[in-house]
Amino acid sequence: MGNKIAQFLAKHWAPICLLLIIFLAFYVRIDGYRWQYLRNIDSYTFARFMDEIVENGGALPQTDNLVRTPLGMIRSFDVHPYEYLGAYTFMSVRLFYQNIQIWQFLVYFPAFLAALIAIPMYFIGKALYDRKAGLLMAFFTVFDASLVARTLGGDPDNDAFVLLVPMVLMAVFIYSYKYIEKERKFDKKFFAYTFLLAALFSLWSVTWIGYWYVFWMVSGFIFLKFMLYLIQSRSIKTSFKNIRHILASYMIYVLIAFIFIANVYSVGRVLYTFRGPFEFQNIKGEEKIIFPNVYVSVAELQQSGGPKEIIERTSTVQGIGILLSPFFLMIYCLMYLFYSYVKKRQHFDTLLLLFIWFAGPFIATTIAVRFAILFTAPMAIGSGILLSKIIRMATGEDKKIED
Repeated sequence: MGNKIAQFLAKHWAPICLLLIIFLAFYVRIDGYRWQYLRNIDSYTFARFMDEIVENGGALPQTDNLVRTPLGMIRSFDVHPYEYLGAYTFMSVRLFYQNIQIWQFLVYFPAFLAALIAIPMYFIGKALYDRKAGLLMAFFTVFDASLVARTLGGDPDNDAFVLLVPMVLMAVFIYSYKYIEKERKFDKKFFAYTFLLAALFSLWSVTWIGYWYVFWMVSGFIFLKFMLYLIQSRSIKTSFKNIRHILASYMIYVLIAFIFIANVYSVGRVLYTFRGPFEFQNIKGEEKIIFPNVYVSVAELQQSGGPKEIIERTSTVQGIGILLSPFFLMIYCLMYLFYSYVKKRQHFDTLLLLFIWFAGPFIATTIAVRFAILFTAPMAIGSGILLSKIIRMATGEDKKIED
């Protein structure tokens, strides 16, 4: 019996650890919550939308009766994927717990979504490095201080959903890239991955107005990969031949996503995908608008950020210990990956992806320091890979730093 248990644990230790991480991430977010109300104003905004969807038979009413009372106002069009997910999940839960109220459900809902982020992070780490790195990435992500603070039980803001969707998207992208890069053929898996990415990019485009940053990140990764082939072969024709399968998949899912965006919103929204990084810099502008810009009145958006502000908002470590903060561990990881590539020509894709994932949030944070939360993923990736490397060397799995 003991041997069977040991064999089971030896075989399934990674998924068991992942389940424990998910459970603990959920538990710490709801532990001690004993109040009969939600945490902040935004929570009630999302709760009201979800409640109206439930009371209206599963569809958000076109008229908002709480605006311009007593006549109300026609709502401007939007998709509201988070609100619909919350409403339909609540209706499903109510089939088993008929007396539960929506505010009670929303105590647990954000904590549950935040805990689920561990799953795509594990698979990202597993694909980029190994299973230990995946588990470490999952742990560091769901227990990141800034993310925990914004995904607590009883605070059903959409932060958890806005981070969960792109993490699932990036996990699928990494696995599709590795498969297509290895096989280099237009088979069933090629099209399955491509159409799944198209669906995820489409979902992501209606999830958050800053959706463009993932489009740019993926595009930048593929462009730099092409440049590497060009440097190696010194032939544009050969470079296109090497990357044609990746490029074909990219063009298909981006085209489908753009068609979806144009049909749901407009062609202008498609163009915004390209203009986003430049228009984003005017987020606090007050020119040519009738009402005051709400972003100016939010204290945390009044200041730009740099390395110092990023470190302060993403780490609880002070003094000399800050050199071991997640931000610095990410920098050390980039140095290790670069060294490994120079010495053994390995881990280049991981190096490239982590660098781009670092650069995007860094640019966003120079505009508004609140977007330091976007560093959660790249810091977890860098920290997870670096600590996994240390474990591999300590156990003798790797003999040298560059291995």
